[in-house]
Amino acid sequence: MKAFSTDPALRWLFCMTHPDDEISICAWIRRLVRNGNPVFLSWTHSNPIREHEARNVAKLLGVSEENLFFFGATDGSVCDEIPGLLPRFRRMIEEVAPDRVCCGAFEQGHLDHDSTNYLVSRSYDGTILEIPFYHTYLTRIQRINRFSNASGEEVHHLNREEQALKKKVARQYPSQNIWHVLLSYEVWQKARLKPIELAKSERMRLQTHVDFRKPNHPPLIARRVRRSKAWRRWRKALRAALKADSSRAVLTF
Repeated sequence: MKAFSTDPALRWLFCMTHPDDEISICAWIRRLVRNGNPVFLSWTHSNPIREHEARNVAKLLGVSEENLFFFGATDGSVCDEIPGLLPRFRRMIEEVAPDRVCCGAFEQGHLDHDSTNYLVSRSYDGTILEIPFYHTYLTRIQRINRFSNASGEEVHHLNREEQALKKKVARQYPSQNIWHVLLSYEVWQKARLKPIELAKSERMRLQTHVDFRKPNHPPLIARRVRRSKAWRRWRKALRAALKADSSRAVLTF
């Protein structure tokens, strides 16, 4: 199965976590809109300012207002709010009836990102595609726009117009410092003689993990994640989520 499929019959739902996460896949979203595909966007966290920014970006990408969903979860605490969010995610999935759902990879870059991946997985039984945001929460400078294990990834190389769009979208969040973060990251990579050129490509892969009790990384990184305070918080939140969702809870601890 091709991740970056241009089949116009496919209905796409992009489940972002924070307004600005869509920078990672915005060129593909606009290409789908121009291709005539039904495209929907959701954000797990939102507040009035960030929702306004997200709506402006959606308009820039051509996604209709009626195709946007905002869940208003608390920034930094989505994992603790999973039980209340899960029924709402399932209602959204039922309403949209997507053929493909895309979300940030379960890669321990941010507990909120991992929570959205979990919400998608527990709400949707179809094709789930993951996008690399950044990983891991163990390091001050996280790796952006790359999976920790590139196996199975597909790369969408952007043309000049798409590169310009990506940079324009990255400037649409005045309430955040995302543009400065991305620019600083590229400067840092060039200084290390490892230029990554964030605006030149977008990546996706089929969801690679099936067990949310385990870090989704090569062994060395996974061992470090398991020892972290953030991972212990995730495990506690996961147990609470599974207990609350007893109708579909199949994992045991």
